[in-house]
Amino acid sequence: MVRSSITSIVVRKPLDSEVSQMMSNINRVYGTTKANRMKIRLLANEMLRLLKINLSYKDLSMLTGIPESVLCRYVRGNIIPSYEQAVNILSKLTLSIDINHLLRELVEHEKSTLIDLSRVLKDPYVIRLLSIVLLLELVPTNITKIVVTAESVLPLGTLLGMELGAPIILVKRRSYPGVQYFSSIVVRSPKEAEALYLDKDMLSRKDFVLILADVVYSGKTMRAVIDMLEKARVTISDIIVILGLGEMWKERLKDYPVKTLTIIPPPIS
Repeated sequence: MVRSSITSIVVRKPLDSEVSQMMSNINRVYGTTKANRMKIRLLANEMLRLLKINLSYKDLSMLTGIPESVLCRYVRGNIIPSYEQAVNILSKLTLSIDINHLLRELVEHEKSTLIDLSRVLKDPYVIRLLSIVLLLELVPTNITKIVVTAESVLPLGTLLGMELGAPIILVKRRSYPGVQYFSSIVVRSPKEAEALYLDKDMLSRKDFVLILADVVYSGKTMRAVIDMLEKARVTISDIIVILGLGEMWKERLKDYPVKTLTIIPPPIS
């Protein structure tokens, strides 16, 4: 574990089969054109610079198998890796980072019983690192739209949208005159309910949608978002939640491909 003023990063050694699979996925999507191959080369340089804030050249060399002197030149921007080397760097580093630990530490650092993801994800360093990790994990998926359930994950969704070329659709808590919506009601308690809205004209039956959510607890909000997307007859490709509170949501969402980046115990009432 290596400490810094921002956070600590914990790493693990990925299986060779995991690395081979990710390298294959990257090659399938990015290996066909000169522009895409250059994008991967530059992304590898950026990933190294981000991690160098918290990891030493020795750490990075151990993870990638590349000599420290070469890594130093990559990080400083004197040279960029070849496409093949970049695929190796991105695959190994992405699979080595313990995102679960990173997010848990960020939540604990806030020292608050009220979890506010806009505070947890306030650091552009963290947001960019997460966006690269998620981008490479989503590589095989043909995502055409990103539905963001809360403003706190909008910056992360925007970075992913730029990389994937996918427009962002924010789930709204109020409607506006002259706009047609898919809508759903979330019943919080016998005395409290919330209406959610998605713009109809921004979705089509041909869309493959990534849902990006901040927190899941009961699963009611997520289920309402899914219901609206099912009304739109889109294909839900992936559902990524930054933070799961407990496991109560699992039964309600058991039929859907929900991936939580970390799970912590729910706050005590």
